[in-house]
Order: sequence, then structure tokens, then C-alpha cells
Amino acid sequence: MSLHPRARIHLDNIVANWRAIGALTPDSETGAVVKANAYGHGAVPVGKALFEAGCRTFFVAYAEEGAELRASVGPEAVILVFNGAAGNDRTIVRETRLTPVINSLPALRDWLSYDDTTSYAVHLDTGMNRLGIRAENVPEMIDMSRTHPPAHIMSHLVDSDVADHPLNTRQLYSFRDLAEPLTTARKSLANTGGCFIGQMYGFDVTRPGIGLYGGGPTPPAGTAIRPGMTLEAPILTVQTVQPGETVGYGAEWTFQTVRTLATVALGYGDGFLRSASNHGVASLGGTPCPIVGRVSMDLTTIDVTAAGGLAKPGAFAQFIGPEILLEDQAKRAGSVGYELVTGLGHRVTRIYE
Repeated sequence: MSLHPRARIHLDNIVANWRAIGALTPDSETGAVVKANAYGHGAVPVGKALFEAGCRTFFVAYAEEGAELRASVGPEAVILVFNGAAGNDRTIVRETRLTPVINSLPALRDWLSYDDTTSYAVHLDTGMNRLGIRAENVPEMIDMSRTHPPAHIMSHLVDSDVADHPLNTRQLYSFRDLAEPLTTARKSLANTGGCFIGQMYGFDVTRPGIGLYGGGPTPPAGTAIRPGMTLEAPILTVQTVQPGETVGYGAEWTFQTVRTLATVALGYGDGFLRSASNHGVASLGGTPCPIVGRVSMDLTTIDVTAAGGLAKPGAFAQFIGPEILLEDQAKRAGSVGYELVTGLGHRVTRIYE
């Protein structure tokens, strides 16, 4: 028995999620965002599984991520790099045939100044005010790129988690108008939430990310999103505590009745959120077992009184999975699913199924 926490990665579920999300925008190609090590799930095995299922457009954040993915999926896929390419990244992009996303006029000017400039994308800012060329600068961007136009145009929705947010419609129309003159470029606007809102957001290519891994906003009726991973941790000890006793650093939890506790090998050193202290939950055989006391670096204590004989050393408690959904756990910790899965570190053993 291993005493390490483990994440069982459900590749079939990730592929099923990709297909389910793609079915919502049938006139668009369904891409896949696999940045941050496929949101903690493993970019190489996830990328391979999605490529074998038919995915041909991938999105990463950095050129190094793209190079690693290229080596695993081969030459056929289109791999876009959200953060662009400058300096040494240009060599990586050129040698591995990546498509950098240009996020500003200076970056575009720099990219076009090289004789060996290859295919590139442009990000248009339609309201996020984070990355991208602003609307008033788009005419200059079009003029600069007449001899070497972008292959891909994209923008990013501000609040697609809220389907009826007025910004969604505003950004849709803005993106449509700004991108219209760029007739040869493929267009992309929809992230996971955008795919859930409606087909009009699909354009040429969609960019589902967190939804592939079982998180994100609630999908439309009839669309099933499955857990991308089951995060489990082994029980190290089981003990009974008496009324008046406390547990963990700071003695933040005092017991009012006799309780049975289990301490498991999972903590913030593994990437599990410390903010889940006194708020998160685990599951043993479908029985909820609340986290009591602080989540420490290597250990978390759960109240297993209701689990009875299921609570024993060597048993694995579930923290994310079919019994504890990703976004539910994240909400308990005051966070979002993105942070919970991308933060899981190397001490968590990945097992691919």
C-alpha cells in the first residue's frame, strides 16, 4: 500500500466531456485547452487521448508546454500558445511549429519584423482588459498585417459562467464586428462557459478547458460532464476523541460529543487548499466526512464517525471525484475548480485509467 495521495485520471471521461461539449456547437471544431499540465491532469496523456479521439487544435500558455505536447501528438495538430512568443520562445515556436498568440501591437510589430515569421494568431480585447489588442487599435493591426495576416483570431469572455450576463452578448457582437474584416483567419471566442451559452458563440473553433476535467459552470440540461479525476488519500490513523478535546494546529475545532477521527496523507504541500480547513469534506464509501481542524502541510483530519467500519488505516478517502464533485469541493474552500486541480503537486501520484 502506498501512503501517498493519488489522483486517478479518467481519460475516457475527459474524452467523453470533450465530445459532449462539442455536441453543443456542432458547426464548430472543438479544440482543447491543455495548459498548466492539462489543469493538473497530465498534458501528455490527456493530449494523446484527445488526439486519438479526433481533437486537432490545442491551446497552451507557454511555448515549452506546446513543445512537450507536439512531441506527444505529432505534426498534424495545431497548437496555439496563449502568451505569445518572444526571445528564446521564437526558436521553440519555429522548431516545433507552434502558433503564438500575439497580444499587443508592439508584440505584433516585433513578430512581423523577422524574415522567418511563421503562422500566428491575434488576440482581440473585447472587454476583459487583460490581454489583447483594443478595439480602437484593430484597424492599425489589420494594416500592419496585410502582407502576412494572422491565421487565427480570438477573444476571451469575461463572465461566461453567468449565461445571461449582458457582457456576453456585448462581447459576442464586438468580436464579430472586429474580426469580420479578417476573412482568412479562423475565429475563436468560446471557452467552456461560452460553449454552454449557445451555438452563436462557437465560430470556427471552441476552446473548452475546465469543462473537459469535470469543472466549470453548470452545463445545459441533457449534457453530462463527468469527473476528470478522483483525488484520494490514504487513512494513516483512526482514533476516538472526547468532548472538550481539540484537533490540529491552533485548536480551531473543539468537539462537543464523542467523535471518531481519521488522519489522511493529504495537505497543502500536495496542493490541497488550506482554505478547506473546517469547511471541506471527504467521502468514504459515499458517506460524507467533514474536514475538522486545519489542513496542514502533509495531513488532513476528517470526522469519520458516520462511516463506521469503513474508516480504517489503509482505506482511501475521496476528496474530488464522483462522490465529491470538483466545484463543490472548491466552493467549500472559497475557491474555484481551476485552482484546486492545477495546484496538485508532484507528491500526488497520477494513475491513468
